[in-house]
Amino acid sequence: MRTKNIFGLLVTLSVLALWNISCDKVEEPFTRKIFIDTTTQDHQKKVLLEDYTGHTCVNCPDAAIIAHNLKNNLGDKLVIIAVHAGWFSTPTPGGDFTADFRCETGNTWDATFGISNVGNPNGMVNRKNFSTAEHILAPAAWSGAVMQALNEEVLTDVSISNTYTAADRKLTTDVTVDFVETVDKNLNLIVVLTESGIIAPQKNNNAATGPTPIIYDYEHNHVLRGSINSTWGTPIAVVGTANPASLKKTFTYNLSAGFVAENCHVVAFVYDTDTKEVLQVAEKELITTK
Repeated sequence: MRTKNIFGLLVTLSVLALWNISCDKVEEPFTRKIFIDTTTQDHQKKVLLEDYTGHTCVNCPDAAIIAHNLKNNLGDKLVIIAVHAGWFSTPTPGGDFTADFRCETGNTWDATFGISNVGNPNGMVNRKNFSTAEHILAPAAWSGAVMQALNEEVLTDVSISNTYTAADRKLTTDVTVDFVETVDKNLNLIVVLTESGIIAPQKNNNAATGPTPIIYDYEHNHVLRGSINSTWGTPIAVVGTANPASLKKTFTYNLSAGFVAENCHVVAFVYDTDTKEVLQVAEKELITTK
């Protein structure tokens, strides 16, 4: 037991060292709670970071680096969705930016949460504080908001199992929601598809990040490709009605011809329909290679 405790302490110190090297400085007060080894816990808190971006946004590559560093440090505790929406995501009829990474779901979310009206890059962490209009966060605030959200109580858990047939490009995804605590809330489950490893031009104004004014071989990651079960999801709990211990929902989806299945993930998250806050999120490769 003592050896296990020492190993856990060494892992914790290593994670803290990586955090200090890779990420923005986080101002005090903060807590180390998120670095506690959770491998023995039945349920792990995970956080959703939405990065609202566009290929003609010159500051967006730097924001993507912040998100990338957070993901490197936190692993599957953090799930990222890059939502291409608003003016900076609009394709041009000719030239370098003809690609269209927008989708109906992303456009609707952007209109609802007002992200591109404020400007890009901006984002949300678990869609918190929507009722107070303080939900839109600049990239410099993402690290602190993610750390805070990881400290919160786990009310639900989400797991995903995918089956994909290449012949007809059909995905069947089973999403299981466990109710860790009794939840008297109106909850929906949203399931979406994301894709990484997309090489396409991106405007950039920071020479330290890459070529300026355009990174021609830029790698777009975590790109929202569309919703699997509608923009606002499927109801799974209703106020005043006892929730089950767990439930499973099955959805099917046909991948568009341009999507690379090996680079796609299914992202599923539970949220409170009254406050819009995300309670739990999970991510799973479309095709599991290990």
